[in-house]
Amino acid sequence: MKILIAGESVVGFRITEELMANHQIVYLASEAYAGTRLERLDVETVAGEVTSPESLRRAQVDGAGIFVACSDVDEQNIVSCIAAQRLGAKRTICILRRSGFLSVGDDTELADSLGIDLVIRPSEQLAEEIIRIVTVPGALDVEEFYDGRVRLLSYAVDADSPITRAPLASLRLPRHLVLVMLRRGDEMIVPAGNTLVQAGDKVIAMGRWRAVRWLLQRFLRSESRGADRRSATVVGGGNVGVQVVRGLEEAGWSIKLVESSRERCEQIASGLESLVLNGDGADIDLLEQERIGESSVLVAVTDNDEKNLLVSLLAKQLGVERIVTRADRLSNERLFEKVGIDVVRSARGAAIRSVVRTIDQTHSEIRAEIEHGDACVIELKLPAGFPETRLRDLRPPTFSRVGAVVRGRRVTVPGGNDVVAGGDEVLVFSTREDEKRTREFYLNPSRLLRDDKRE
Repeated sequence: MKILIAGESVVGFRITEELMANHQIVYLASEAYAGTRLERLDVETVAGEVTSPESLRRAQVDGAGIFVACSDVDEQNIVSCIAAQRLGAKRTICILRRSGFLSVGDDTELADSLGIDLVIRPSEQLAEEIIRIVTVPGALDVEEFYDGRVRLLSYAVDADSPITRAPLASLRLPRHLVLVMLRRGDEMIVPAGNTLVQAGDKVIAMGRWRAVRWLLQRFLRSESRGADRRSATVVGGGNVGVQVVRGLEEAGWSIKLVESSRERCEQIASGLESLVLNGDGADIDLLEQERIGESSVLVAVTDNDEKNLLVSLLAKQLGVERIVTRADRLSNERLFEKVGIDVVRSARGAAIRSVVRTIDQTHSEIRAEIEHGDACVIELKLPAGFPETRLRDLRPPTFSRVGAVVRGRRVTVPGGNDVVAGGDEVLVFSTREDEKRTREFYLNPSRLLRDDKRE
């Protein structure tokens, strides 16, 4: 499929990298950008303004199956999408950085009113991810599937937690729960009955929320931990920070928001119940004076990666238990975790994943990416010829576990004796390295039958 990307941005560049192997990509940007940043990509480049009908015609927008507007200026993206649609683009995708820009209701209303097929707001997606993680005590990642009927939890095991005291088979773990992965340093482990979990291991589990919560409270956390404190400090009063504060307020949390701009403080204070402080989040005297170290969570979401890192390290030094940090340069996500930041998230990463999943068929089956893309959850529909098979008898030649099965309207978190068959939808946890082979295994029942005959 021919895809026209328009706009000079890191998001556009990364979307192109992800899609160019399977699609014909044309990139519309200024001559300076096209001649430097894009020259190492295997794509056609057209120099011009993204809002210019003449430039769009030269980029052959009328032959584009999808047009993606991803400059750093919202107004340009909206105008270019409207122009592209009128000039013949089959579908248009518009990325908006500012929350509530031209808001006339929800994003579907906005898209319909302007003739745009899909609106993506990275800041809102980032805020939703942060709220989902912060409201689960100690969580490193939380994902929801099927309207919350199945959830995924990532958690670093506390020292002296009950799950470290015996092999998994000896523990009475809750029903309706599947441990899909352990991560020990850089090693990824498929949990088995004889697996002995160690303190510091990252446990990733999928299951019913009641079962996941029971696992967290009774097995993963140290018994010496005190009661959860629902207090947080948010540094950065931009779009993401304000949305995070509102979400945590709705969840009943006590919040302090630190923002360096007095004018911005005055704009947002009246719309929030929380205490809004005008000051530098990297000012150690301010942090100590406001007793930030007593917060159970600090969320650093300014628009500057280096500032977020500095604030996070200071908060860690002051004794804040959990740090959630924004890192918009994707290369910083892993770096920040290596220096001790608990949770690192990127607005740009959220936008890239949304666009790629929308466009690419193989990526569209990915319901979540875990561990900065090292693992993922894939939704697959088993073909009609897939034989009825107990999960314990499946022999996928990959790192993969079935975390949920949907049959009709019924959603099941299966055990080893549960059966899957043709027509079932399955949520499969897999490493990204094994993603392709995992998909082939579950969608190719003849291979499964051949393997049975060999045995």
